[in-house]
Amino acid sequence: MITRFLIVMLSSFLSIVYGQKIDEAKLQMLLKKAEDKHSEAVIIYQDNQLVAEKYFGVGNPDVKIEAMSCTKSIVGLSVACLMTDGLIKSLDTPIADFYPEWKQGQKKLITIRHLVNMTSGMQNNPNASVEIYPSDNFVQLALAAELSKKPGEAFEYNNKSLNLMAGVIMKITGKRMDEYIGERLFKPLEITDYSWTLDNAGNPHVMSGCQIKPKDLIKLGLLLLNEGYYKNNKVIAKEHIAEVVAPSAQYKGYGMLWWLDYEKTVSTVDNEIIKELKKANVSKEFIRKVSRMKGIYRSNEDFSAKLQTVFGNNPYEYINQHLKPGLRLRKRDFSGSVTYRADGYLGNYIIVDPKHNIVAIRMISHQSFTGDKDSFSDFGRDLVNLTL
Repeated sequence: MITRFLIVMLSSFLSIVYGQKIDEAKLQMLLKKAEDKHSEAVIIYQDNQLVAEKYFGVGNPDVKIEAMSCTKSIVGLSVACLMTDGLIKSLDTPIADFYPEWKQGQKKLITIRHLVNMTSGMQNNPNASVEIYPSDNFVQLALAAELSKKPGEAFEYNNKSLNLMAGVIMKITGKRMDEYIGERLFKPLEITDYSWTLDNAGNPHVMSGCQIKPKDLIKLGLLLLNEGYYKNNKVIAKEHIAEVVAPSAQYKGYGMLWWLDYEKTVSTVDNEIIKELKKANVSKEFIRKVSRMKGIYRSNEDFSAKLQTVFGNNPYEYINQHLKPGLRLRKRDFSGSVTYRADGYLGNYIIVDPKHNIVAIRMISHQSFTGDKDSFSDFGRDLVNLTL
């Protein structure tokens, strides 16, 4: 009887282990898709073992690629380093501790948490070429920004406010942000060859700007998956890695400069959304289009397909022109297992899937990018579906 019980238990265990393994046919389909979409690099690990490392077109293992907004997620991990080392007590440390000119008005309420969770309430133009890139000093631009909302009131993706973190990290460490990251985060990960874009005042960009080799970028994902450890060495304390991927109070789909993707996402466009847009005096043409979106969508793919039907092949280009910051196009409910995503312009990604112990990156540069189809927006979904 005991022997039979052990056999059943062993069979169940082997079934679970086997069920987590990557399907070779699906893997080859993903790699072919990556090549067709002009990827320069795709690297995949499972259980800390290399599964695939492929370079396409101009991609090369020894060539650095601009990580775009994946840079934000690198900075998020560096903030976890600050907490690990006790250089800040918590994310709720006020920015006014470092910039006394903010010890007045509502700016005194803004904390590090607000900057890294995109909830500062600071005025921002979503098009970085309008205000940010023409500026000589990204940190001073952020310091001078007005507030459009009360700090902590709402999630709004904000490049301008985040660039202030370069100044904050320098105030805390006495080192330029990229130099601090190089010494404290990259060195333990054996990352030695990287570069960082600076503004005219010498501030490193935070919203983007790190140029890094694909085989080094994936180490950031492995660090996250392994709860702060790299090759059995603790780089970041486990409790602060947990803060990196803890959903913000204002938006469950975002942590500390990492996106959180749930197994199930239900999107709803209803009369409440329409009323919000009307109250904000959004154009009647845009509201008519949104009215055609009304319904319940059981997956992001279904929602994206409808978006393209209503708004055209490049829906977000049109939407960003008409939808004011702080307004929403849909209501979302999340459930199920979570994957963590660093997401950069053109389709640069780090995907961390704790459920299946998978970490992957996909990188592409302007040199290879031919259009929106190359952004490979379903890379994360395809990755999760690799297991048997």
